[in-house]
Amino acid sequence: MAEADTFVARRWLLLIYRVPQDPPGRRTSVWRQLKGLGAAYLQQAAVILPDLPELRAALDALATRITEFEGEVSLLETTSPTPAWEAEVVARFDRGRDAEYAELIENVERFEDEVARESRRGKFTFAELEELEADWEKLGRWQERIRARDFFAARSHGDAGVALSRARAVLEAFTAAVYAAEDPDPESRAQIEQEATP
Repeated sequence: MAEADTFVARRWLLLIYRVPQDPPGRRTSVWRQLKGLGAAYLQQAAVILPDLPELRAALDALATRITEFEGEVSLLETTSPTPAWEAEVVARFDRGRDAEYAELIENVERFEDEVARESRRGKFTFAELEELEADWEKLGRWQERIRARDFFAARSHGDAGVALSRARAVLEAFTAAVYAAEDPDPESRAQIEQEATP
């Protein structure tokens, strides 16, 4: 059977909008919301998203806001006209998520470098641990935001998971060294600190 015979067109939401330049900040606000939803720009002021109930609700709310900004907005439903068109649109989404995952991985590597630096300095303090844990939580929240808009399981999704797992192990070793620094037994402390230092 030919590909065209088995193709089931995906449903999409298309938002076309215009926001006045003045006062400044409104266009940026709309752009940030659309990027936060994971929208792909087809051209300036025309975005597309998969037709999902939560995205439809978010776009309805954004359309109302654009109208309140004295802008113009159309929210339309459409379907993929051809398999090639759909593949290109999905690839556009995936490229956007891959770029976001790459930035996340870069920040995970910075986090690992910071843990290694503090370990080399022997800075196994509770205050340093709290700071690193806060940084770790930010990375986790960042990953969740990207995953929420990764509609088609971009290629870099797995790489980000591997990087975060690796960083988690580094943080756990540092945590053990901090606890060991509180341990009155010097032999136990020395052994754990040695294991935590790269």
